[in-house]
Amino acid sequence: MKTITVHEAGRVETSDKGQAPPPASGRTRIRVKYAGVGFADVMAVRGGYPLAPKRPFSPGYEFFGTVEDPGDSGLARGQRVAGMIPAMGAYRESIDVESRYVLPVPPGLRDETAALLPLNYLTAYAMIERCARLETGQSFLIHGAAGGVGSAALELARLLGLRAYGSASAPKHDLIASLGGVPLHREDDLWKEELERLESGGVDAAFDAFGIASFRLSWRSLSPGGSLVCYGISPSIDGGNVDFARGLLYLVSRRVFGGGRRVGICGTPAIVRSDPAWYRASLSKILDWSSRGALVPTLAEVFPWNRVVDAHRALAAGAVRGKLLLDFS
Repeated sequence: MKTITVHEAGRVETSDKGQAPPPASGRTRIRVKYAGVGFADVMAVRGGYPLAPKRPFSPGYEFFGTVEDPGDSGLARGQRVAGMIPAMGAYRESIDVESRYVLPVPPGLRDETAALLPLNYLTAYAMIERCARLETGQSFLIHGAAGGVGSAALELARLLGLRAYGSASAPKHDLIASLGGVPLHREDDLWKEELERLESGGVDAAFDAFGIASFRLSWRSLSPGGSLVCYGISPSIDGGNVDFARGLLYLVSRRVFGGGRRVGICGTPAIVRSDPAWYRASLSKILDWSSRGALVPTLAEVFPWNRVVDAHRALAAGAVRGKLLLDFS
């Protein structure tokens, strides 16, 4: 069985030996075709992700594949499915998942497209709909707008009738514009001056994952009743407890002394675990939107599963436009 495991910080081990154990009781066994690659995976491997499982563990929050053993899910063997594992573990050829986290993929939706949707689009949708509670005609700013979560947020903005501003390096501005967003320069905080000219009253929400220095600027970009929603708390791909603690302390202080502005932390795995009904309804909606062509996720590259190190290196380099996948087929 193909597995990717972290036994020590900074190193992944790939193996194609042995068979999967018998399916766990009450779970659905999935033959994984694609696992999504995210920043949390890279930070977890490097030892800087406070929410990572105890080693040894397999990274990966999201999967696409087919049902091998339906368990009590009501799904059929061979049915195409996608979903999230809120405790990681998707970097494996065969996984056992609680049935409530497994959703059928609509007919006609391509395998790769379905694999790109779970984590990024759920995160973006949770920030817009659940955390910031934005309504048609309102505005938001998102940093890292050309990445997986950023591009998902821009697509959802266009679908939901929101004005979207996205910061990124200049070579990625064409992607942001093609997704309906207004590109802003990330370098040297030029985005703050650009945004003030475009949205003089401030944005209704700022979506930020880049740590305390970025949070301060995002906070000052908000309208009087706006929301700062964080979908990460680290200024670098290495993560770390110190940066996490400093960022969290700043968010707590803003929550206490907000002056009408609000603060939220959008931890998608925690939402999925605590509110599976919201998760199922939201991911079903996202899959349906995509099957009808309303959402077209951006695929950056598909890496063979045993080139996971190359995939993580590409993501860490900051040059990825869209989402990376690992192919276990």
